[in-house]
Amino acid sequence: MEFKFATLGRGTKFVIIAEMSHYEDREIRELPEPPSLRKFIGVGVVVTGLAIGTGELIMWPHLVTKYGLGIIWTALLGITFQYFINQEVARHALATGESFFTSSSRVFKWFAPFWMLSAVLLYIWPGWAAAIGTTLKELFGFGHYLWWAVMSLFLVLVLTFSGKVAYSLLEKSLKIIVPTFFILLVISSYLTLSWGDVKELLGGLTNFGYLPRGIDLQVLLGAIVFAGAGGLLNLCVSLWYRDKQIGMGKYVGRIINPITGKLESVSYKGYAFETTKENMVRWKKWMHFIRIDQGLIFWLLGLVTLALLSLNAYAVLGPKGLVPDGLDVAVVQANIFGENWGPFGFNLFLIMAFLMLFSVMWTVIDAFTRIVSDIIYVNSKTGPFKQYLTFFQNISLSHLYYGLILGIVFVSALFLPFKQPLMLLTISAVLGGLTMAIYTPILFYLNNFKLPKGLRPGIITNFFMLSGSVFYLTFSIFIILKYLKVV
Repeated sequence: MEFKFATLGRGTKFVIIAEMSHYEDREIRELPEPPSLRKFIGVGVVVTGLAIGTGELIMWPHLVTKYGLGIIWTALLGITFQYFINQEVARHALATGESFFTSSSRVFKWFAPFWMLSAVLLYIWPGWAAAIGTTLKELFGFGHYLWWAVMSLFLVLVLTFSGKVAYSLLEKSLKIIVPTFFILLVISSYLTLSWGDVKELLGGLTNFGYLPRGIDLQVLLGAIVFAGAGGLLNLCVSLWYRDKQIGMGKYVGRIINPITGKLESVSYKGYAFETTKENMVRWKKWMHFIRIDQGLIFWLLGLVTLALLSLNAYAVLGPKGLVPDGLDVAVVQANIFGENWGPFGFNLFLIMAFLMLFSVMWTVIDAFTRIVSDIIYVNSKTGPFKQYLTFFQNISLSHLYYGLILGIVFVSALFLPFKQPLMLLTISAVLGGLTMAIYTPILFYLNNFKLPKGLRPGIITNFFMLSGSVFYLTFSIFIILKYLKVV
């Protein structure tokens, strides 16, 4: 409470003024009962698909073929930090039904425009579309990579507008693509790799502190960031879980295709629950499911895939003098499958690479649109920026999402001719590292000081969150100073 004295007429009156918040108070509801584990699993697969199609398929094979397996420990570090970040983003979404973008803006109002600007700078670059273009050109043997890239962007729109619930079709697709890619990679690795290769990999995973001379630190930071989802994509976990209606997200509502589905009313405010014995039993079950989804699927499956792709690139491409780079970053790696299965394997890898890269591009566009839509929708209804967003006040979240995705795909297509995928993704990843250096301590603060005591993280989680904060901040400052030629 805030206490003030006001002078009224001849006397002074003691007035109690309620503390004002930028956003409306969270509504108290019961914590819903968790579904079965089978129905819960999904977001971990989506984030794993992001990891495979960025760091695992593009950046790590490039680095390992140039500098060796001794640097792979940094990938282990990166994906481990991101497991805990994803878990904590999910924790807050589960407890409040809010996105991180809204919850952080409750603490500092200028975070809302900052996250929106960051999302634009991070994800407007069409690096994945360019890589897809060269992959399809190689696979079919005709056409220009730019035309194939534009067609892949158009396919994103077709699929997005064909589904009823924006998130559901994306998750179902990745539940097929990710396991298929993983199984083929394991089979190829079994036929290609020796026990000596595996031992060298294990040595690289425990080679903490080693960095070779001359390594491009910007590309390395980008690879570490994209060892998982990276950047604001980790924060989008809160929005994906909310569309799966986990925890208090069940009361918020989902993004529904206004053409093929019946729109749901989407709340712009968060929710909370009392820490009763019954609710706490449900809470522990919800958190158990999150640890399985993010731990076994995102962390373990993602780490094994990253390690195998890097090791295959090192063992197969390295001796041939092939480095996955530029527009051919995915095409060069087709030699991994081609080593054992000839032209059939080469083309099979191209098909799988296309599916992975396309899924990532689709997911990034979805995440980008979802982040921008959420920030505009919430802040047009409540908060300090409401007066500046009056144009959006009568637009539903679903119409906002589907309208923005049209614009984002169009702008991405315009940017296609300018840069190569690795450069685009490196720029995005370095900016992503900077945002992670900012939001990780904020997430630590929200979960340790704004949630009820029974819902807060434990000492191990807090250790990794603080360590991650220091790591991303130190690395980002060093790269900025290096860019400014201070060091």
